[in-house]
Amino acid sequence: MNRRAAQKLLRKWHRRLGVIIGIQLFFWTLGGAYFSWFHIDNVRGTTDRRPKPPVNLAHTRGFFPLDSLLSMVEHPVYKIEVAYLDSIPVYLFFENNDRVTMVNARNGAVLSPISREWATAIAKADFKPAVPVRSVTLVTEKKGEYKGPVPAYRIAFDYWKGTNVYVHANTGRVTAHRNSIWRGFDFLWMLHILDFDEREDFNNWVLRIMSLLGLITIFSGYGLWALTSPWFRRKK
Repeated sequence: MNRRAAQKLLRKWHRRLGVIIGIQLFFWTLGGAYFSWFHIDNVRGTTDRRPKPPVNLAHTRGFFPLDSLLSMVEHPVYKIEVAYLDSIPVYLFFENNDRVTMVNARNGAVLSPISREWATAIAKADFKPAVPVRSVTLVTEKKGEYKGPVPAYRIAFDYWKGTNVYVHANTGRVTAHRNSIWRGFDFLWMLHILDFDEREDFNNWVLRIMSLLGLITIFSGYGLWALTSPWFRRKK
């Protein structure tokens, strides 16, 4: 193939691929710029969380014996944790990340699931800005912006970032902060890795194909430059 024919072929495919891959290259660049400008702590809402003092669990005198409490749990337990909910020492019996039985470590009373009012108080104590609560909703499915343990309460605050604080009903723990910065990050991350469902699969075939097309587009552009540049032409 002579130079003119190679140049014509490269130009044709470079233009065709440019139309296809150009949009994806734009989103890759836009996503990279967004990720670099917004710190991950702002994305996760860490900067809006009130720091909590460390809890000393060294003194467990007077705690209810575990053997007697295990008989209260209906399902097999793979993990037991000791923690504090507000000022109450609790045992957490995990069947899985969703199904957890929380028991008062002092008197053996079952505390899970917590009430809507208690979850709201936990979210208010965790959220630093002093703003009113707009709504409280019980979430029972992992979808949309929240894929943490369920059931969970979504406490929506009347805040300029549109912050939602999620509290797991079975542990009383704040499991997620979601705000407008996170939603923008999540959308661009979806377009960045081209996983439109879970936003986690780097090895999907759509991303692989688009990456190969991007490389072909780049190399075809360099090929055109080499064929048309005076630096690579033979001197007559």
